[in-house]
Amino acid sequence: AGCGACAGVCPTGAATYAAPPPTTLLERLRALLRTYHGAGGRDAVLLVHEARHGEPLIDALARLGRGLPARVLPLAVGEIGQLGLEVLAAPVALGASRVLLLLPPRKEPELSGLRATAEQVRALFEGLGYGADRLELLATDDPDELEARLWALPLVAPLPARDLVAIGGKRSLLRLVVDRLHEAAPSPVPVVPLPEGAPLGRIVVSVEGCTLCHACVGACPTGALAADPDRPMLRLKEEACVQCGLCRNTCPEKVIRLEPRACFEPQLREYVTLKEEEPARCVRCGKPFGTQSSIERIVQKLAGA
Repeated sequence: AGCGACAGVCPTGAATYAAPPPTTLLERLRALLRTYHGAGGRDAVLLVHEARHGEPLIDALARLGRGLPARVLPLAVGEIGQLGLEVLAAPVALGASRVLLLLPPRKEPELSGLRATAEQVRALFEGLGYGADRLELLATDDPDELEARLWALPLVAPLPARDLVAIGGKRSLLRLVVDRLHEAAPSPVPVVPLPEGAPLGRIVVSVEGCTLCHACVGACPTGALAADPDRPMLRLKEEACVQCGLCRNTCPEKVIRLEPRACFEPQLREYVTLKEEEPARCVRCGKPFGTQSSIERIVQKLAGA
């Protein structure tokens, strides 16, 4: 139906809107806020809306009401459901004080993904000290309700105007925006927990039950999990993990769980060893042929047969 929901929640950019792509949206945001700040504007509130839904309401405010407050900057998009975490978080990273998403009530069944993404952004803002109320949602067809909401928005501490060049795919844009938020954060903590379903995070392995079968490595679509050709080992690069859950679902021992979070520690971009052990060796020739934990698991099962 072209609602854009799949593009909004896709963690890798495999599904994305072609008109416009996330880079174009971020460049529009960047130009809008740079112009506003360059003219001396402060405390910008970004009003994101679908053109066919929001423009009639804004026109009604101009003709019959008080109009938009001077600090409210409207940004029209084709489908509001297409907005991912990287776009919803970008305005604050670029120096806006607030973001208000104006939602069409008739599309409510299509917007569960957008609402979940908004909760992830709010958790990120809260964890970094910005305050969760910097992103709000309003589902209405009533211009009076919109006017009352906009004029009642309280001022928050102004953020420094910052620049951000939109380069790369959806995943790299997300990391760019998140890192920029961390650089300017009131509370730049090293790790921010995120709600379930967030596209950032790591896996946690119960090493006692892991047999290093590497089923998870074969299932991982992004290369976040890796083996070592020379010795039994399981490694993780958190930056590449999209929390898809394929590793958890594939694990025959059921010892993997997901931990959604935004991490800002240096090891984020490096492979970290989750488990390592000595290989099992043939009792006759001494040649390595498997992992010790796998052999022990087989022996245990045979003992109970």
